[in-house]
Amino acid sequence: MEYKERTAATQAQEYIQDLIQFRPATKFLPSQREIAEELGVSRNAVLHALVKLKSADQVSTKERTGIVVNTKININMLGMESMTAEINDRTIQINHLTTELISVPKNLTNFFGPTVKKLIKISRVRLKNKIPLTYETTYFNAAKFTEFAEIDFTNKSLYALLKDKYGIVLAYGKENIACSLANEKISEILKVKKDIPLYRIDSFNYLEDATPIEATTQYLIGSKFKYHFTATDIYTYL
Repeated sequence: MEYKERTAATQAQEYIQDLIQFRPATKFLPSQREIAEELGVSRNAVLHALVKLKSADQVSTKERTGIVVNTKININMLGMESMTAEINDRTIQINHLTTELISVPKNLTNFFGPTVKKLIKISRVRLKNKIPLTYETTYFNAAKFTEFAEIDFTNKSLYALLKDKYGIVLAYGKENIACSLANEKISEILKVKKDIPLYRIDSFNYLEDATPIEATTQYLIGSKFKYHFTATDIYTYL
């Protein structure tokens, strides 16, 4: 009997996740009773599914309101805009944590090339309503962008600064998207439990002539973001 109940709970969880995924305009979901009747399962199975979904921050339940879908920030995987432009939310705050002058790490040697010896590493965190959303570290060639060492990047767009100060507009980039678990340092910065799932985005951005300009590693709280792929002609993308 216990095995069947867990199976019904899994069925209810998958059903609710499908509603969230394929009805993005839906803020309120059917009631627990309606879901149970639709699937032919017990209310207890639906409740068990909701406990899991709430722990993953996908839904919340409110008295007299019902099951509410927690809104996620939608990011285009093919976008060449900055994260500030992608999020497009003026209530988002950017806190500048540190700026460091470092030697080129091994994983960035191929990107910046063998002649680059020092990088400027800028660490920042984005918050909404004082709650952290992302943690990012961005790297620039220290010889080309010396002034960056003296700038406070609080609530500043790096891409806007590149354009305004240097006349640089990035032409194309490459992104690696993976799942990562929060280590002790990241969990402290993002105020989440250790080992919670995160998106890890490694991006590498260039000028039209293939000159490398900027590399960034971002950690995004998985329950706060979703990625989509939008293209009018997929054959034009490499």
